[in-house]
Amino acid sequence: MPTAPRPRVLLACAGLDHARRGFESFARDCFAALRDEGAIELELVKGSGPDRDRERALPGLRRDRAVARALGRVAGARPFRFEHAAFGVSLQRELLRRDPDVVYLSEWDTARMLARLRGPMRRRFALVLCNGTTATAGFGHLDLVQELTPAALEAGLARGADPRRHVLLPLGFSIAREHVAPTAEERVALRTRFELPPDRHVVVSVAALNRREKRLDHLVEEVASLGEARPFLLLVGEPEAETPSIRALARERLGERGHAIRTVPHADVAPLLRACDTFVLASLGEVLPRALIEAHAAGLPCLAHDFATTRFVLGRHGRLADLRRPGALAALLRDRLARPDAPGAPGER
Repeated sequence: MPTAPRPRVLLACAGLDHARRGFESFARDCFAALRDEGAIELELVKGSGPDRDRERALPGLRRDRAVARALGRVAGARPFRFEHAAFGVSLQRELLRRDPDVVYLSEWDTARMLARLRGPMRRRFALVLCNGTTATAGFGHLDLVQELTPAALEAGLARGADPRRHVLLPLGFSIAREHVAPTAEERVALRTRFELPPDRHVVVSVAALNRREKRLDHLVEEVASLGEARPFLLLVGEPEAETPSIRALARERLGERGHAIRTVPHADVAPLLRACDTFVLASLGEVLPRALIEAHAAGLPCLAHDFATTRFVLGRHGRLADLRRPGALAALLRDRLARPDAPGAPGER
């Protein structure tokens, strides 16, 4: 008896391999985890980088280039939105060549472009969106929406979303079964490698280097308010238009020796976390913050705003407060500095 053909799935990500944000990290991890899964035929299409086995780059409009930035200034929109929409157009040749059953992606504007074009192009693939945004409506062009937290699913259904086309499925992470704390020698080596002070408490935030969503200006001010005994602040993330103002504020409020701002490959995030002492997420709204989960998996105490997502992610281990209040984050940091970890606490986290 003949076996049914395996579904052909095209994983599409415009920002891979030139952007370093959650969508791109997820696409890379998802492809690595599922490329050898026998139940599907999975191929990856990205916006830059080398071609590899079952991995194809479609170079085109990029968010970090002058054309996308100019379009963003004229339209009053972020450059990555033009990158994502243009990528949807570039995908048409691959769709004709590969004829997938499913296109799986996280980028809203790419999905909209594909939905507009699949009718005229007479393509029958299903569009499945991993909804890593705060969108709760406007899903009519999609065949299935993957919601990442119970709160996100509830919000969409409350706005009238079709429950048959929305499914709760949090992102997957590769987490060791047992936590192995870094030795003293490893910490020295890691801090030397990443040029971190050897003898100071290091607070790290892994987030896009902006003010609007990630509120890094607020984080800088809260750390600065702790005075001379304040910890060293490390900001790790993808530069954006607001990044120069974040750099200037950090230099003014923390001094050159009181902070560092870095952009690193995704492979460096895990060892970087092992070199640090505390993780902070200053944003007031997130869908499912990868960096927070990765920091928790590394055993770090995580300080964040108290809302449904952080309670879902961190459970009883989170150190949460209403970060809309000035001084609330500083109080969490002060308490963390005054209360060292109990033995076994990183493993429990």
